[in-house]
Amino acid sequence: MSTPIRTMVSIVVAAAAAALLGAPGYAHAQASIVINVLDAPGKGFNDPGAADPASAAGGNAGATLGDQRFIAFEYAADKWADLLDSSQAIVVGAAFRSLSCDATSASLGEGGTNTAHRDFTGAPVVNTWYPAALANALAGTDLAPYSDDIDAFFNSAIDDASCAFPRVWYYGLDANPPAGTVDFVSVVLHELGHGLGFQSFVDLGSGAKLNNFDDIFTLWLEDHMAVELFSGMTDAARVAASVKTGNLHWVGPDVVVRSGELTSGRHPSGHVEMHAPAPQNPGSSVSHFSTSVSPDVVMKPSLTGATHDVRLAAALLQDIGWSGSPPAPAATAGSATHAPSAGGGGGGGCFIAAMTGSHNNAD
Repeated sequence: MSTPIRTMVSIVVAAAAAALLGAPGYAHAQASIVINVLDAPGKGFNDPGAADPASAAGGNAGATLGDQRFIAFEYAADKWADLLDSSQAIVVGAAFRSLSCDATSASLGEGGTNTAHRDFTGAPVVNTWYPAALANALAGTDLAPYSDDIDAFFNSAIDDASCAFPRVWYYGLDANPPAGTVDFVSVVLHELGHGLGFQSFVDLGSGAKLNNFDDIFTLWLEDHMAVELFSGMTDAARVAASVKTGNLHWVGPDVVVRSGELTSGRHPSGHVEMHAPAPQNPGSSVSHFSTSVSPDVVMKPSLTGATHDVRLAAALLQDIGWSGSPPAPAATAGSATHAPSAGGGGGGGCFIAAMTGSHNNAD
């Protein structure tokens, strides 16, 4: 059984800059990611404008602005592909679009799965929705061959001066954006994470499950105060749990093991706090780690500084059913080592299978 999904999860940033963190090394796995450029000619990933010199200094050798955007996206996709196993190409429809933006904050990107699937051959849990890329990996076949698996959109207003937001995109690969810029690789990593499965399908306005079935993400959410899992609650209880700041926890075993590297946002049990602000933040609540989680990680609801650290998010993806190579541990608890690779993917191998669409420098 399959159904279309159009719930996009967003990440925002404030105008002020913040401190930066590095990224860990990565191990190889066996996934491939196809980037399907949805931009019109001359726009977004096809922009023929002059390359950004600061991004070039940060390791991005693209000849045009569109090239630099594509190379940065490819670099982020490599990082995820290095960690995941799938015999099926993961197809991402990507474009720049005008998203919300004003003088003090901007929505940087939106991303999520295009379809959800349940009770397919190879599904580990019956009567449970899985995002397309994961369902395809588990089934060993493309369950929705005529649609992209993931959509990922990025705010064009940040670069084109169409809003008063004072920061611009940085397309460097070194997680070291200059003052007044926003690290694009961090945002791509974030939106791809949502599309790979870091996303609840529960309607948080009503608390209702998608077509009255669980989704695999929701099975690992707990209202710690009530000692009750999201999946077993009433609709009203799910709504209430979504605004219990500090008490909505992720309880999956891989995250619990990984959580020892955190210095905050972690319960003594190893559970990790999820984003549950009061009032709800539509498009953000539940489907992110809490803002209290530290050190900084990719799947928090707002960008406070560049981070390419996907270790905790990768553990969550393993909890929902992804197989692959776990990221290398931090050198010490609560720290992250910095090991960027200008070639992409940290481990040296490029797992981008192909590129479709109109980008003029396709591999």
